[in-house]
Amino acid sequence: MTEFRTAFFIPGGNEKMLAKAGSIPADLIIFDLEDSVLEPEKPQARTLVEAMLKQMAAGQQSLAVRVNAMDTPHLMADLTAIMSGRPDIIMLPKLENGEQLTQLSEVLDQYESSHGIVQGLTKVIAITAETPAGIFGFDSINNSSNRLIGLSWGPEDLATELGASANRDTEGKFLPPFDLARTLCLAKARQLGVQALDTVFADIGNAQGLQAECASGRRIGFTGKLAIHPSQVEIINRAFLPTQDEIDRAKKIVDLFAANPGVGALQMDNKMVDIPHLKLAQRLLAQLDAQALVTDE
Repeated sequence: MTEFRTAFFIPGGNEKMLAKAGSIPADLIIFDLEDSVLEPEKPQARTLVEAMLKQMAAGQQSLAVRVNAMDTPHLMADLTAIMSGRPDIIMLPKLENGEQLTQLSEVLDQYESSHGIVQGLTKVIAITAETPAGIFGFDSINNSSNRLIGLSWGPEDLATELGASANRDTEGKFLPPFDLARTLCLAKARQLGVQALDTVFADIGNAQGLQAECASGRRIGFTGKLAIHPSQVEIINRAFLPTQDEIDRAKKIVDLFAANPGVGALQMDNKMVDIPHLKLAQRLLAQLDAQALVTDE
């Protein structure tokens, strides 16, 4: 599975930013039809996004569209407008339960059929934990359609829903309810075998804070992050690449176990390594290979 280091949002109604989409070095470009587009502007934004999908179709970047939530009157209009542009991914916000994913997949089946798209080709990344119902609905999320490739989470909307005045403390760390949502998102993504994408970092002028949050996210298992400003892209891209020391250590672990088949624990550099270390090393090298393949293409 190809994983995205940086998933960059571009407001679907902002023609100036849309024109720069191809120059943004993000692994995934997300044209946004939800929060960044006011209701009266949504019809025009859909037209602009459809045109951008067709214009960038031959490029190397993956293209996604964040549509409006399942319980809004805008979702079907979004899909009707954009599916002719054959987006690689639909980003579904405010996911609250597995039934919504099933419903979206069934709708995508119909649109793929009508546009001559291979059944199941359009993938889905869902944003979870944007509502209290979303937190309680984590258990029901599944990937029975095999469309789901990633999960992220939304502290800004969740703060509004909870009536919280802030989602971070004075040091910039997530407060307990939001740290819980982050953890649940990560755990569910790992359970389903899909990518865990950490949420946006809203303080766009704080490069040091962004670097620190990328590092903390990567340490606990996130493999990419959402971005909302061009200045964030290179920082995130670098942060989610393994260091040469990490690569060398992973290769050493894999080689050590290959040389000792059937052994569950070994000594390396005066420390014990076991099967969990081997799995982590194999995962890191697989991600590196996938990223190299995307770059070569």
